[in-house]
Amino acid sequence: MDYLSVEEAAVLKNCSARYIRKQCKNGVLPAVIQEHPQNHKPCYQIPVSAFPEPLQARYYQQKRQEMGVMPTPIPAETKPQKPKKKAKAVRQMTIEDCTEAQRQELQVWTEILREWQAGRKGYAKKTDYDKLYVGKCQLEHPDLQISTGILYRKWKAYLEHDLAGMLGIRGGSNKGSSEIPQLVWEAFLWFWLSENQPTVCASYRNTITWTEDFHPELVACIPSERSFRRRIDRDVAEATKILMREGEKAFSDRCMPYIMRMYDQLEPNDVWIADNHTLDIQSLDENGTIHRLYLTAFLDAKSGVITGWNVTESPDSQSTILALRHGILRFGIPKAVYFDNGREFLTHDVGGKGHRTRKSDQNRPEPPTILQRLGIEMHNAIVRNAKAKPIERTFYTVKSQFSKSFSGFCGGTILERPESLKRRIKNKKLPQDYEVRSYLNDWIDGEYNLEEYGGSEAKYRGMSRLDVWNGAIRSVRKAAEAELNLMLMRSTRTQKIKRNGVYITFAGEKIWYMKPEETILRLGEEVYVRYDPADLKTVRLYNTKDQYLFTWELADALMLDYLTSDKVEIANAEQTIRHTRTFVRNQAKGITADLTNAQRIDYLDATIRRAGEARKKHFQIRMPKTIEPVRAGEPLEENHMVSGSEFLPVSIDLKKMQKNAKKRKEE
Repeated sequence: MDYLSVEEAAVLKNCSARYIRKQCKNGVLPAVIQEHPQNHKPCYQIPVSAFPEPLQARYYQQKRQEMGVMPTPIPAETKPQKPKKKAKAVRQMTIEDCTEAQRQELQVWTEILREWQAGRKGYAKKTDYDKLYVGKCQLEHPDLQISTGILYRKWKAYLEHDLAGMLGIRGGSNKGSSEIPQLVWEAFLWFWLSENQPTVCASYRNTITWTEDFHPELVACIPSERSFRRRIDRDVAEATKILMREGEKAFSDRCMPYIMRMYDQLEPNDVWIADNHTLDIQSLDENGTIHRLYLTAFLDAKSGVITGWNVTESPDSQSTILALRHGILRFGIPKAVYFDNGREFLTHDVGGKGHRTRKSDQNRPEPPTILQRLGIEMHNAIVRNAKAKPIERTFYTVKSQFSKSFSGFCGGTILERPESLKRRIKNKKLPQDYEVRSYLNDWIDGEYNLEEYGGSEAKYRGMSRLDVWNGAIRSVRKAAEAELNLMLMRSTRTQKIKRNGVYITFAGEKIWYMKPEETILRLGEEVYVRYDPADLKTVRLYNTKDQYLFTWELADALMLDYLTSDKVEIANAEQTIRHTRTFVRNQAKGITADLTNAQRIDYLDATIRRAGEARKKHFQIRMPKTIEPVRAGEPLEENHMVSGSEFLPVSIDLKKMQKNAKKRKEE
């Protein structure tokens, strides 16, 4: 489909470009928004089919004149119309029109076709039976000309009650027609629209085989391969071809509309984009091992300047921190960073785990991340959305301009690999790691950052990337190097102080830190640890409110080999333990120093005194005024007493009873 710009449409319609632009904006004139090939700005593109037919004819007439195709055809509305000839009605041949010989031939062919179809049902691959049956018929009817193609044509004519077709009389109603039957066309598309991308020729042959198996009556109607090619160009949309034959990614990259990001309101250091790139260079490490290095880089979204980078043997979160530190020392602290979803970026102490956060960790308290301490917002790209990372184009420049200049260039695929690389690897004539690092530092600042700006803002055309950054920057957030090192320290999750202090996990091993006096007094307290991977001698402890507590040293005196026999090491460890015990005992001695001897009562005495005081003050039984008598329900015995005597309570002497019992036992 042909498209016109706003200016071309204004010339064609003989009006102003402003009027055309207004119609496109209001939706009166259908148009699409595309990127201008020169200034890369969005602009309207109007299809020619959106204009009336006279304007379309005028446009194509101009095109023919420009191309030199003459004479120009007369427009449809001015061309005299010739009276159309009426199509002749084709009279179908009936049985009355046949001669006796033709009737006998029809009867023979009818029997052959019925027998052929009946025997065909018992075969899975019907074409094999067709060949066998043709051989059988050639033996039984040597006077008949018969083949699989003739069988298919006769069967089609039989189903359509076409007696002329069964008799082989040419010139029927479909004479000169090359239309593809719909079922055959759908079968062809089934074979051709495949991600294996078969050729038209192979799909055409498979279609013929499929038709012979399932619809033999249509074999005679199949036109040439060229007819299928013409119909592909005419009826199958380009987007459909790409989607079905090349896959979703190719369809998304080449057919789907894309989001155009506007950089007008963006300033330098507003957003830095980070990613990792595998250098296409085979190099040697200090031990002579052949490997490939990785580049972790930060790119300023406004200017395209590579602000900070780090070359590492394996991309991890520490490489990200080093690259960020390098960029901050050079260009200041950015306001936001744009990461993808790799584990080297989504780490709990760098910027948080993002969508990788587990349900078990959602309510778990986490210490402030490095980005939070620096005041940097973290944004993550949509998963599997490579279009959202402009830094990928930068890495292509690194590959084409930097990596290809090395003798150890290996390419991104096997097709890009130089033939001489195998010989260089065998002879180990490859660059050293330190050479790659040194040359990369010089190339980024000496060439890439000084190259011409290639963004979408036209006002920066002709300027270098660094000039764009210098010209557009308004303010910079800076931090002193000592404070920056403090904010860039790694941190662990919250942990409780144990007998041996606190630990960090480094290179898969636990490293313990302690200070005996402070550790023993704060057992069980929740803290988190900050540490510098480049200096593991000390760590800093913070409470859950992010308040600094202590700086503890490495507890290397307590770390001994399992079968150590070094007396000095054992003596140092024992001395640390004794020092801790002595410190706690001294602390315990001074706790009750202000109490007098009279005040130093034991625990039982304090308990009895407290219970006695409480019994006197609070233990009182209050009887209610209403009393309900309870009786036994039996007659009571009368007490027989001596006249004039008074009732005296009976007392039992238990000690005397025990003494008598003991005496009886001895006797």
